[in-house]
Amino acid sequence: MYKNLKQIVLKGSLALTVILGVSSCETTTLEILDNPNALTPGQSDINLFLNSIELTTNSFFQNVTDEGMQVSRTLVMAGPTYTNAYAPSNFDGAWSNAYAGIFADVNAMIPVAEEQGFYIHVGIAQILKAYVAITLVDYFGDVPFTEAGTGEFLNPNTESGASVYAAANQLLTDGIANLAKGGPAPTTDLYYAGNLTRWKKFANTLKIKMLLNTRLVDNTAASKINTIVSSGDFINAAADDFIFRYATTNANPDSRHPQFINNFDQAADVNTYMSNSFMDHLIRGKVITDPRLRYYFYRQSLTITTNPQDLPCITETRPAHWPNDIVFCNAQNGYWGRDHGDNDGIPPDGGLRTAFGLYPIGGRFDANQGLSSNGRAMGTTGSGISPIMLSSYVQFMLAENALNGGAGNARTFLEAGVRQSISKVMTFRDDLVTQSFKPSTGDVDDYVANVLSLYDAAGTNDAKLEVVAREYWIAAFGNGVETYNLVRRTGKPANLQPTLNATPGSFIRSFLYPNTFVSNNQNVSQKPGTGVETPVFWDTNPAGLVK
Repeated sequence: MYKNLKQIVLKGSLALTVILGVSSCETTTLEILDNPNALTPGQSDINLFLNSIELTTNSFFQNVTDEGMQVSRTLVMAGPTYTNAYAPSNFDGAWSNAYAGIFADVNAMIPVAEEQGFYIHVGIAQILKAYVAITLVDYFGDVPFTEAGTGEFLNPNTESGASVYAAANQLLTDGIANLAKGGPAPTTDLYYAGNLTRWKKFANTLKIKMLLNTRLVDNTAASKINTIVSSGDFINAAADDFIFRYATTNANPDSRHPQFINNFDQAADVNTYMSNSFMDHLIRGKVITDPRLRYYFYRQSLTITTNPQDLPCITETRPAHWPNDIVFCNAQNGYWGRDHGDNDGIPPDGGLRTAFGLYPIGGRFDANQGLSSNGRAMGTTGSGISPIMLSSYVQFMLAENALNGGAGNARTFLEAGVRQSISKVMTFRDDLVTQSFKPSTGDVDDYVANVLSLYDAAGTNDAKLEVVAREYWIAAFGNGVETYNLVRRTGKPANLQPTLNATPGSFIRSFLYPNTFVSNNQNVSQKPGTGVETPVFWDTNPAGLVK
């Protein structure tokens, strides 16, 4: 499906020339000086517009998710300090996808679609634009919105994060209303195959997400979440999950999961290391090994090297500022990653270090093969997923809400979140799982029982939230947007692996504005100071809550 859509989009310019009736001797529709790659809305096909918006939304997610995973310790941040971990150019691609792609396309498409009665297309586009706007605020704080992507403002001004959140909320409301108006169905819908009930659930779930983020600045957030939950119109089951599905095509364009390409189609990506502390938590964080371990990670070697040329830290001293119970250098048993803030050079470990596993990128299930992951013909051959919003995430959100004055039983939500996460992972391409290594029903039940016992033993709501947050952190592997929000909103999980550098500077409360934005917009300056210590509007937690 993804392959076919990519072909549709790439062939769009050919289709549009047919629609326009442009020939080599006619210039009535397009003037000689017009850019043929910048067609006006009236010259465009609504379905092609929506296809492009859906594709670019996933690209935007992939452009930001790794950085969120890195600072929240589910992947490795190279560092060595928060100030220099990410250059201003790091998010240029995400910014371009958001503003030159999604915002511009949505703004251009809507008036034409409304005129033609394509209200379903309008509703979907509004929901996707809202998702992107929310994420921009969550990562950067004050960003352009009203003036962005309209073609009228060459230097769009930023607006407060709170006002952009309010505008995104209105977009979601309008999107739901437009879905209800009906009209022609999309010819291709990559996310929900035209199921409008699920689109509505996704929109309402984004409202829940925004409200949970703003609970520190809005004392009515919990009651507003309760109202949405009571309606039942939110993502509550795996069938409603908002995910992007990749294909297996490695031709141009390559439609496989980008991390599959990095990990399996070539020598391991020099910029991607698994987090030692995250892997260690799945191995020995509880009395039973996490059932998702062999799905999340694939060991290219079952043993840890004794050669410092392959793993330099084996001859290095454990940092004096690290607690004794924090893993250092490797997670043992062949789980070979890096520590937070390790910016050592890249040794010849591409075929040895631990790689992504079967879930979510479509790699290889770990059945103690201990073989190099290089080679494209393995696992799903790249047809992984982008887990943008899952039902398990929502259960953890509702548990957090319940512990902060919301309705429902937090323990019940917690159990549902853990079980839904494990089920999602273990049912992902079960045909590629070596069944003798697959966790049993008893293993899953034992893991859940261990989580619930930790929750029951927690004496305060804050201690119970620690259990909830840690399980959310584990379940969101593959989604750095949600883990990054989680750690800033709650300061949990607590006792995350420290940075190797004893003085890493302030944790990244928001990322620096992209270079493409600051350099090309005369109304904008880079954030003051180091920039990264500037919190987004909903993060009123004290400095130093996350280190």
